[in-house]
Amino acid sequence: MKKTLSILLALTMLMSTVIITDFSAFATTIKSNDFKIVTENMKRPTVLKKGSTFTLKGNIKANKTIKNFSVTVTDLNSFKTEIKFDKNVKSKSVNISNYKNDYDFSTLPSGDKQLVMTFCDNDGNKAKIKREFTVLGKAKESVHITKKCKITANKGEVKNVTDSSDDTYWSSGKMTIEFPKSKKVDGIFIKWHKSSGNKYTIKSYDKNGKVLDKYDNHSYGMLHKYYKMSDSAVKAVINLTKTKDNYGIACLRVYEKGKVGKSVERWQEPKVGECDLMVISSHRDDELLYFGGTIPYYLNVKNKNVYTVYMSGRDRLRVREALAGQWSMGNTTVPIFMNFPGGYHDGINGTLAAWGGENKALGELVERIRRYQPDVIVSHDINGEYGHPSHKTTAYMVEKAVKLAADKTKYKSSYKKYGTWQVKKLYLHLYQKNKIKMNWKKSYPCLDGKTPLQAATVAFDKHISQHGRWSMTAKAVTDCPSNEYGLVYSTVGKDKKKNDFFENID
Repeated sequence: MKKTLSILLALTMLMSTVIITDFSAFATTIKSNDFKIVTENMKRPTVLKKGSTFTLKGNIKANKTIKNFSVTVTDLNSFKTEIKFDKNVKSKSVNISNYKNDYDFSTLPSGDKQLVMTFCDNDGNKAKIKREFTVLGKAKESVHITKKCKITANKGEVKNVTDSSDDTYWSSGKMTIEFPKSKKVDGIFIKWHKSSGNKYTIKSYDKNGKVLDKYDNHSYGMLHKYYKMSDSAVKAVINLTKTKDNYGIACLRVYEKGKVGKSVERWQEPKVGECDLMVISSHRDDELLYFGGTIPYYLNVKNKNVYTVYMSGRDRLRVREALAGQWSMGNTTVPIFMNFPGGYHDGINGTLAAWGGENKALGELVERIRRYQPDVIVSHDINGEYGHPSHKTTAYMVEKAVKLAADKTKYKSSYKKYGTWQVKKLYLHLYQKNKIKMNWKKSYPCLDGKTPLQAATVAFDKHISQHGRWSMTAKAVTDCPSNEYGLVYSTVGKDKKKNDFFENID
């Protein structure tokens, strides 16, 4: 993509994402036996820039004397407590902001956090307020027990998968991973060199040599994959066959039961016929920059099955970043990567030529629509937002593919396998007819008080390679509001409320 913001401007704009959310709308009564507290005008963090200051605010009123008040902040990947203080208050009310000198949010490292405020009465009853939030920036890797395992291989270098680099690999052979006796293992996470073409088996064994778990390459291919281990597993054995142009395993991590960090991806494959909303994005970040809160809103607030389709790009770094971003929004269905060549091509015709020709590219997109059967599709501006030819091509293809997917005379191979599929509604970003406007700036408890746009901002923060050149507040983004769309196609009638992609469907 042509992303031209200066580093200084991007960093300045990133600072604007330091957000304090007012939770007064979510005022809550919390009970612990006969001890009851009521929150008023609560303000807790949602998204913070690393190093930023923040003051907890709000009043707590109780029906009994509050003996003790404590605050802890724990990292959800290291499981370390990073802020902790306790105060004896002996009162029926607490003004939280009075204790701002007892903690310092500016010292928090980047990552996902959990804030817990605990109020205790004289009888030992504890009323707790919990909220997750994020400190932006590159976070440390989730804690794992790989180094506590005994790992051996009959050839190749074990260190190539236990180091911190995704550019070193273990390509073939037999690898044995003996789990520490003092730990119960939850699973093994592998970053592959390629998502497909790997020939392998992974087996776990109990202490008597009985096979407990078995995985192989016949399952859905993923670049990142989590292999769950049985509780009684004491070791795992990987047999990997070298394949052409495939380096095998880039990274391997073993996680302890009960300590699998929030950022550890445990993907599910996309299921035939189970897609509610398909978001078709040209590049791996456009679904955030230009579709804003679409994914976190429909995934978490509306509980829809959201499948993301990325049209172009093959570089593994950007794919790994896209996976991290999707996971941070709570999406557990692995994205669909079409793997068309990236780059800035000569208009729609030039892009289609690079993508193997219009007929071939359309056939692949029609196949995905027929296979996953989305009710609603959301995609790009026909003018390519800021004019990017891949965006234009994606919009052009999507509009055609929606109609072709319903025609049994077209692309007969996917028709024979999945039948036809009639998409109910198609929306394109900034489309000038049948306009609707979404609200991505409303806070939701199911997003831990974040707005859908804030959740998308956290997801974009995972696209580290784009930092310094691009941001959610870049002019090329804000000039194309991510909450404005138009209904291009519908089998269920026109929108009247004009604020929901699923109007007339739900």
